[in-house]
Amino acid sequence: MNRPCKHSIETERLARQLKPVDIYDWLVQVGYYPESYVLPPCFHVCSYPSFGKNFTKTNRRGFSQVISQVCEVHFPKNDLTDRTFGIIDPSLHSDIATEIANGWDDLLDIIFDPTKKVYSYGFPVPVSKSHPGIIGGLRAGRMIYEWIEMAEEDLVAEAYSYKYLVRTDVKNCYPSIYTHSIAWAVHSRSFIRKDRNRYDFSLLGNRLDKLFQNANDGCTNGLPIGPAVSDLIAELILSAVDILISPSLKKYDILALRFKDDYRFLCRTQDECKMITK
Repeated sequence: MNRPCKHSIETERLARQLKPVDIYDWLVQVGYYPESYVLPPCFHVCSYPSFGKNFTKTNRRGFSQVISQVCEVHFPKNDLTDRTFGIIDPSLHSDIATEIANGWDDLLDIIFDPTKKVYSYGFPVPVSKSHPGIIGGLRAGRMIYEWIEMAEEDLVAEAYSYKYLVRTDVKNCYPSIYTHSIAWAVHSRSFIRKDRNRYDFSLLGNRLDKLFQNANDGCTNGLPIGPAVSDLIAELILSAVDILISPSLKKYDILALRFKDDYRFLCRTQDECKMITK
């Protein structure tokens, strides 16, 4: 078992020990605004609803239309472009966090699917070996730590038997995400498109899909950049993509790693590199 595989197993073990109420509290309190290292800590969540309160009413065949717009905040990315962060309407954000907390194990089943051969270091919720069952206080602490660990330890430790490194990422990732792919990731596209399943709001994926639409003026394209709920949904969708490409990876001796939408593939031959790029 290689080190990235061990890391994935350990992260899943710690993530499954978290309690739904703690997940909800962290998402709405710590994860509501973009991270402080990109957005100056101008704002602080001083109060929020108790876990279990729903602002959007749902049933099997209906979903109340509470439409809002994402509040956009722009900060310079470089001399010529800005990075646009989004702040979600608090009531809709609370409902999204509630759905994630209640469906936590179902989401982890996709994110840590045992058939997946791409090992992710971008799990958005900070977990700690020294404090199992407790969410870490620093939002970005574990992610940055794991990224450094992967780059300087795990990747290097496994690279001795490979000759090539392929690097790639998803262009314009969050703004390009199709919200219906949330339901596809949770339940599979074939299931959602069967009969009237796409209108069945007893399904977790459909509820999350609709809530993100409602939070973005009803649009089906794009996730707000910044909120931790967006990071979790992006990780869910990319994990579903990883599952789809894993059968091809199994045909070759390739080690695949991912941090958010940034991929690294260790390959032995140029032909493998070309296959990965394609």
